[in-house]
Amino acid sequence: MEYVSTRGGSRAVDFEGALFSGYAPDGGLFMPRSIPLLDEATLRSWSRLSYPELVKELCSLFIAPELVPRSTLNDLIDRAFSRFRHKDVVHMSRLKDGLNVLELWHGVTYAFKDLSLSCTGQFLQYFLEKKQKHITILVGTSGDTGSSAIESVRGQQNMDIFVLLPKGLCTQIQELQMTTVIEDNVHVFAAHGNSDQIDECAPSLDTTPLPVVEIVVPTGGGGNITAGCIAQKMGLPIQLVAVVNSNDIIHRAVQHRDFSASEHVKATLAPAMDIQEPCNVERILWLLSGCDGHLVKTLMEQFTASKSLKLPEDLHRKLSETLRSSSASDEDIVRAMWRCWEENQCLLCPHTAVAAHYHYSQLDSCASSTPRCCLASASAAKFQDAVLRAGLVPQLPPEITALTTMETRSTALQRGEDWARVLRERIAAVVRRWEARRDGSVPPGLQGGGGQVVTQG
Repeated sequence: MEYVSTRGGSRAVDFEGALFSGYAPDGGLFMPRSIPLLDEATLRSWSRLSYPELVKELCSLFIAPELVPRSTLNDLIDRAFSRFRHKDVVHMSRLKDGLNVLELWHGVTYAFKDLSLSCTGQFLQYFLEKKQKHITILVGTSGDTGSSAIESVRGQQNMDIFVLLPKGLCTQIQELQMTTVIEDNVHVFAAHGNSDQIDECAPSLDTTPLPVVEIVVPTGGGGNITAGCIAQKMGLPIQLVAVVNSNDIIHRAVQHRDFSASEHVKATLAPAMDIQEPCNVERILWLLSGCDGHLVKTLMEQFTASKSLKLPEDLHRKLSETLRSSSASDEDIVRAMWRCWEENQCLLCPHTAVAAHYHYSQLDSCASSTPRCCLASASAAKFQDAVLRAGLVPQLPPEITALTTMETRSTALQRGEDWARVLRERIAAVVRRWEARRDGSVPPGLQGGGGQVVTQG
């Protein structure tokens, strides 16, 4: 399995190369050169697997055994999910009126990002230990990615992580999950700007057909809906619905060909989706264009320059055939949270409520009889203000409550300050410390480690 850039200008790499590259050298994003197609017998067999066993099977399709032997792969996946609170890792709640909520937030930080990043941390550690190397990881976050990334590598000697969070635009709990991790290899910066500005700084014998299921995916940067598109390409019989908040660029692209950023990012009750430049849409366009790197490069360069793009008609037709979409206002979010609690005594986070709002709108209009599953991306415990806004009472686990009494550490990045310069200086200090430690002497006043820089968003 090789990985190629969505913009067609970089050489193909293996899984290890893609893992350690972040962005491709030509500015694109790595994607598998080919998507494995699964037959119905395989899908039926996999439907009986536990979540960790399913992840092992999927990873084995995309990671060559010469890089990670299957027994090692199995161990890494088991280790990745060892800190999850639910015995099944993910859990399906079947609620009133056909509302099925797949809870993806039972990891350490109470968010769906723990599912992938816990594995990413294990893969990074495996290759680094094997080659006795060190890397510095740079992460821009709108709320959940940062804390999940931190937890995946905290305390590791051969990885330092720099996280930029948008000060005042995350919830208090999201911010505390990052700033209370006092480890030498964790460096948190509180930037006075939004997440898009941060990203600019950091680049069986049964022959009955398998039933189609509609998957409703709350999305901001588009990573999870991209994963759905890949699963669809692999043969999984699903219909995909991308649901967003008032920052509705993905919705406008699906509905009207309009992939254009609004003048301002709107602060909403679902802050992890407050994004106007969803970078993973590039991956979706690459898939739907027949892997046309030249076309994708042209389109993304136009968007980068003008923040405005009208999708070609043929590409838009394929996009709208692949995805349905919907948007929700803060009022829609509040109503969905309240209705779900009143009918099920189930507390939804505001991002999951965006998906529930779509479900209720379809239910009320009797629009479809297809079974539907709404992805629950985070625990409501992380979004107390939204819970209170819905007239409900927050339910706080002790791990969340404890955050408010812990020591915090972060570096402020003021509006107008050269954030890239500050980060370069700090990363240089990290590199000097790692080199000194490697050579047997550590200069005073330097923190962390150094080496290669991997940019993650």
